[in-house]
Amino acid sequence: MQHRRYDLVVFGATGYLGSLVSNYLSANAPATLRWAIAGRNAAKLRELSGRLQDAYPHLEAPETVVSTLEIDDLDRMVSETRLVLNTVGPFSKHGTPVVEACIRQSTAYVDSTGEHTWSHEIAMALHDHAIVKRAAIIPHCAIESSPPDLMTYLLLRKINEARLVPTGPLYFSIDHTWPGYSGGTVAAILGVLSTYSLSQINASSVPMASCVPNSGSNSPHAISILPVRYDSFLGPVTFNPSAMADRWVVLRTWSLLQRFGAVEEKYGQRFSFQGYSRAPNVLQAWLSFLAVSFVTLFVILLPPVRSLLAWLSPAPGTGPQVSREEKHYVEWKATLQAIPTTGGLKHAARATGTMRINMDVYRCCALLVAEAALSAIEVLDSGEPSSLLTRLQGGVLTPACLGMTYIDRLKKAGLDISINLETSPKEKL
Repeated sequence: MQHRRYDLVVFGATGYLGSLVSNYLSANAPATLRWAIAGRNAAKLRELSGRLQDAYPHLEAPETVVSTLEIDDLDRMVSETRLVLNTVGPFSKHGTPVVEACIRQSTAYVDSTGEHTWSHEIAMALHDHAIVKRAAIIPHCAIESSPPDLMTYLLLRKINEARLVPTGPLYFSIDHTWPGYSGGTVAAILGVLSTYSLSQINASSVPMASCVPNSGSNSPHAISILPVRYDSFLGPVTFNPSAMADRWVVLRTWSLLQRFGAVEEKYGQRFSFQGYSRAPNVLQAWLSFLAVSFVTLFVILLPPVRSLLAWLSPAPGTGPQVSREEKHYVEWKATLQAIPTTGGLKHAARATGTMRINMDVYRCCALLVAEAALSAIEVLDSGEPSSLLTRLQGGVLTPACLGMTYIDRLKKAGLDISINLETSPKEKL
């Protein structure tokens, strides 16, 4: 693919998230990157390209590529680039043709989806074909679910290096300020509910649903059935609907590493994962759970409520205008208890991890997915041995398949990552 016209094409560049991604790439991509912005509206593409040229006059503005979701248009666009970064949602309605085109043309793909039911559909239908065509398809590269996938990858590496084995689930939480909803966020929720039946959504949400075949047996540690819990490291946490997408991705990584990873990369047969949202205190955690459950039930069961929500939500392609002066952050935490194996540490231990960045969730999404795209190109060029992408080359993969290349790029981009191992001398074995 080295001879293709572009290294990267941002599809959906004039939308809210797409424009943030385009701005991020203009400011941070290597000067040697050959990239373009793509979408269906030529005038909007020219306007965005002009804004980027004005903002970064010392750089050459990205070229523009006009493409609809028609097969011929997609094949033409995809055949000209080594990688497509897709932000066109809802993915449940618009994502599959783009993935299929990338597989036909053996083009790498990353996206910003959080719609795990759609990801499950393409994984079940297209994974084997993507392997044959050597097309790396990597969904969920934004907030859902790069951070939990990478945090899990790093914690288990730490555990394995210390020759420990987990004694319980990996618990994960997210905490962030909230600038407001974008039109794409609401459209994604409504798109899933209008595209898939409840039985399809439930089937994709079963813990082991995302696993690739022949990944070995799994007898996971039991997770708490309570929607609220308190942890000495995480603090008070509550039910998080997005954790279903996180679990889908993390357990797909588990299965890929169990089947194709080196011994020191495997998570083990008893691995399990549970995600939450951070709450100010336990009382508010329960109140949040009740409120989210109530709203979710109404949205799922009552189509008129969905229509009202669509009418009240921001228009597609729009979102909150966050000034640089506003103080925002996103923080993720994870914890995992472990005990030593033969010849390892003498005491029980707890692995903890923290990721934090001081920006709003949408700019964070743009950073995560843009760096995933740049990492994929770098891995494909360098053959980075720590990356499953290097070994597999194709298939429906996960952010953690980008290995340490992605993690190192995120650190350089400003994501603070801390992984620690705390021993417990009082808990002798």
